[in-house]
Amino acid sequence: MAFETVKYGIIGVGMMGREHLINLYHLKNDGVAVVAVADPHLPSQQQALKLAHSFNWPIQVFSGHKELLDSALCDVVVVSTPNMTHYEILMDIISHPKPHHVLVEKPLCTTVAHCRQVIDAAKIRPDVLVQVGLEYRYMPPVAKLIDVVKGGVLGQIKMVAIREHRFPFLVKVNNWNRFNCNSGGTLVEKCCHFFDLMRLFAGADPVRVMASGAIDVNHKDEIYDGKVPDIIDNAYVIIEFENGSRGMLDLCMFAEGSKNEQEISVVGDIGKGEAFVPESIVRWGTRVEGRDGVKTLKAEDDRIKYDGLHHGSSYLEHLHFLSAVRAKGAQAPAVGLHDGLVSVAIGVAAQLSIEKGRFVTLEEVME
Repeated sequence: MAFETVKYGIIGVGMMGREHLINLYHLKNDGVAVVAVADPHLPSQQQALKLAHSFNWPIQVFSGHKELLDSALCDVVVVSTPNMTHYEILMDIISHPKPHHVLVEKPLCTTVAHCRQVIDAAKIRPDVLVQVGLEYRYMPPVAKLIDVVKGGVLGQIKMVAIREHRFPFLVKVNNWNRFNCNSGGTLVEKCCHFFDLMRLFAGADPVRVMASGAIDVNHKDEIYDGKVPDIIDNAYVIIEFENGSRGMLDLCMFAEGSKNEQEISVVGDIGKGEAFVPESIVRWGTRVEGRDGVKTLKAEDDRIKYDGLHHGSSYLEHLHFLSAVRAKGAQAPAVGLHDGLVSVAIGVAAQLSIEKGRFVTLEEVME
C-alpha cells in the first residue's frame, strides 16, 4: 500500500537524536523521510549529516529549532534536546503558525509548572499531536507483562516493584546531564520511565511518595566549570496509589555486573508476573497453581526492524505515533501529555522527599 510521505525533522541530534534518525530510516518503506535536523552543536550536526547521507537522505541542517520550524519542510518534529530545553522548544512548536506534530523525548519538561504550561498551550492547538517518549511501554517483555495484567490473570494489582541496576549516566554534549538544574534530577531524567509503568500496572494515579537516595559512587571526582555533579546514583522510592496499591523503585547506577538491567515484578491478589530486560523473559503464575504452574515466555515482536538502544521500543514508539499522525485526528497519541506530566511529578516528589526526609504528596508538587 502506497502512503503519502510523512516528512520528519529532528531537533537535537546528539546520541538520542541520531538514534531516532536510524529508527525512522527503518520506517522508510512505511512512507517516512527525515528531511531536516537542527542542533547548535557542530559535531552533532556533522555526525547526523554523515548518517543521513549513508541512508541517501538529503537533509537540510539548521543551527536552531526556530529556523527548522520556519522552513515549513516538516510534518512531524522529534525533540531530543537536553531536558532543560524541552519547555521553550515545545512552546515554540505549539505556537508556530504551521502545525507540526511532536514526539518529545522524556522527560516532558524538568518541572511540573513547565509541563502544565505545555499542556495548557496544547489545548488550544487541536491540530497538533504531542506524544511523550516513554517508550519502555513498548519493550516486548514489558508489553507482554502489561497484556498479562490487563487480562486479569493476576487479579487486582497490589504491588509493583521495579529494579534498575545499570551503568552510570553516559557522557553528553557539554556534560549537561551531570546537574539537577539541567536534567530535573536522576529520578525525573531516568526514572520517569518506571513511574509511568507503575501507573499502568497499578491502574491508578499516585498520591504520596517517599524516597531515600544519594550520590555515593559515580561522578564524585568530576568537576565542570568548578562544580561537582549533584545527580544521585542510587535510590529507593516508594509510591502509594489512590486505589491502595504500592510501587517501589530500586535504582542503582553502579551495577554493571547485572545480568538484567531491568527486573519488574507485579503482584495481584490472584497471581504474580515478572519481566526481565534485556533477557526478554516474562513469567507469570497464580497462587492456586503455585511454583509448578509458572509460565515462562520469550517475548518477541516481529514488527521490530531495528533493536537499537532500547530493545526495539523506540521503533515501535515511532510506528504507533506514525499511525496517530496518519489518522488525522481520529487517533490520540498512545502516550499523552498527562502521562508525561504525572511521570515527571512523581520524580519531582521523589527528589523533594530525599531533600526533605519525609513523605511528599502529589498534591504538594502539583501545586
